[in-house]
Amino acid sequence: MAELRIDRRETDVLIVGAGGAGLRAAIEAHTMGAKVLVVSKGKFPTGCVTATAMGGMLAPFDRQDSVERHIEDTLRGGHYLNDQGLVRILVKQAKQRALDLDRYGTEFDKADGSYALFPYTGSSVARGVLAGDCYRGGFFKGLVKEAERLGIDVLDEIMITDILKEGDAAAGAVGLDLKADTVLVIGAKAVVIATGGGGNLYSLTTNIPGITGDGYALAFKAGTKLADMEFMQSRACMIYPEAMRGTAPPADGCVTIGGRFYNGLCERYMRKYHPEKMELVTRAEMAKCAQREITEGRQSPHGGVFGDLSGVPQAELAKFKAFLATCAEEKFDPAWQPYEWAPGAHHFMGGIVINERCEAGVSGLYAAGEAEAGVHGANRLAGNALTETQVFGAIAGANAAQNALSKSYVPLSHERIAAVTDRISHILGRNEGVDPAEARDEITRVMSLYVGVLRHEDGLQKAARSLSALRAAKIERLSLGKERSFRMLSKLLEAENMLLIAELATQAAAMRTETRGAHNREDYPGTDEEWSKNIVFQLTGDELVVTTKPVNVVSPSV
Repeated sequence: MAELRIDRRETDVLIVGAGGAGLRAAIEAHTMGAKVLVVSKGKFPTGCVTATAMGGMLAPFDRQDSVERHIEDTLRGGHYLNDQGLVRILVKQAKQRALDLDRYGTEFDKADGSYALFPYTGSSVARGVLAGDCYRGGFFKGLVKEAERLGIDVLDEIMITDILKEGDAAAGAVGLDLKADTVLVIGAKAVVIATGGGGNLYSLTTNIPGITGDGYALAFKAGTKLADMEFMQSRACMIYPEAMRGTAPPADGCVTIGGRFYNGLCERYMRKYHPEKMELVTRAEMAKCAQREITEGRQSPHGGVFGDLSGVPQAELAKFKAFLATCAEEKFDPAWQPYEWAPGAHHFMGGIVINERCEAGVSGLYAAGEAEAGVHGANRLAGNALTETQVFGAIAGANAAQNALSKSYVPLSHERIAAVTDRISHILGRNEGVDPAEARDEITRVMSLYVGVLRHEDGLQKAARSLSALRAAKIERLSLGKERSFRMLSKLLEAENMLLIAELATQAAAMRTETRGAHNREDYPGTDEEWSKNIVFQLTGDELVVTTKPVNVVSPSV
């Protein structure tokens, strides 16, 4: 076959991912004087999860609120499995990061000059700083404007396949230019992983295509630790109208302002699970209760439950312009017509283990946003994800820049580059084999059936066997077929990443013999304090090492 075309670049700080955490890291690193290169697997700026997020971040601006109250809500929501040091950083810096966004050009809802704070589920007081033009990039707008103003270099449609190390330190990466069918070799003094989560491991997800756990796999193969991989948050995800499948109804179905849920028998089913709170529960509880109704046969016509927005004041519903516009295109009026939803994969609480400097355990390697672990514990509070992107994006960018500016480039060895390019050539040279789409479909089927909202030992063992069989029989035989483009190659590599992360998530879910947060074991329905610890994976050579570590607890005075 034709020889690979290789393009080379050098930068001080390479940021993998151009969403909220990636751009915030880039802005901070650039401000400190570092040369920055951002790469995005999707189109920029539309191909990032942050661009489609509701646009609300939590910050304790309200007079009734406080840092300690926000911290306690976050810990309670995470079932006290959070890294308390990271939580304290999250909350202490939240207000300043919101003000940064305001300054960059994000337009937040305000009343009389102050933020009009939205009441999210799980928060004991209204603290959602809500961007205008929800779900159409309103939150993201300021970051994009600031990155453009600073002249930050962003390359889109680049899939990073490997982090390159020289000695024990990250020294760059290899990627695929999906537009030019070129291998991109990037030398860097520091690398930040900000690739988001892995919602597409499941058949129903709020995530955009391409969110396939790549960052977790990149970091894991580079030697970092991954933790809390059993905790995948599901949230209300529309399944009907069909054209809106995968859409997250605004604000978890607007339950804090009048939204309600009904099963297929038109029963307001939350009454029997939470008679006092009704729908005003965390996302983990929403998903669990809805899934139980579906599993036990009380589903809506299209296999979910009903969401009813008729009780939401018109002025409040009108704030969600993008959602209403999409509904109108489908000739669907949510003000009086119920939608149908089911729990869809939304957010991985687990990920790359970091410290308070966002260092990922490999010199020169950092992580931020959903790619990191520790902040959310067993379940994430609605609104804390975007706060996380801004707080830890800034920290990662600052520390990566400081590291990069303190040292010289380390040339990438020919042997390390060749090891990656030879593998790419080998895959491209396969003339027959298994369609990557077949492998992906099998992974999402297994994860949705057995490692979803409700879990049981029998199902988890079936999942483990199925994934193991897939690896043994198919993963080394994946082939591009007739289309030998890098775009198709990226789908193959995504399938490899998805399988790895699916295996780790399944193993962790089987190990954790309790119910906690987003991890619901039907055979272990109670919370076991013996499991107040984090499950950690690390690759040492070719050996998978599995350990547990105690939760990081810090004093309120810290």
